[in-house]
Amino acid sequence: MPVYEYRCKACQNKYSEILSIEESDDVPACPSCGSEDVQKLVSSVAVVRSAQDKAEDRSKALTDVDPNKPQEVAKHFRDHGSQFGEDDFRGTKEWHDAVDRVAEGGPTLDE
Repeated sequence: MPVYEYRCKACQNKYSEILSIEESDDVPACPSCGSEDVQKLVSSVAVVRSAQDKAEDRSKALTDVDPNKPQEVAKHFRDHGSQFGEDDFRGTKEWHDAVDRVAEGGPTLDE
């Protein structure tokens, strides 16, 4: 059964409900305050893909990137990295800052 997400307009509480498609037009009251003045949200969808499919996508995406040009590689990851899914594009704030720095022409770790 699908999971539907809602946000209460009265208290701003965000909550999820598992409802059948037939029930999806019925808006459940907010579990925090009981208000029926809620908004149905558009939820993200999880797509399960194999590691091989992900690797093939990365390979295809990198064909236009020269691996010998750090600025080009960094721009690519900054602009397109999230298309592979969150599990493939993690990093600390420091890592993201370094990618931004190199993408803007700053020094790499090798320099």
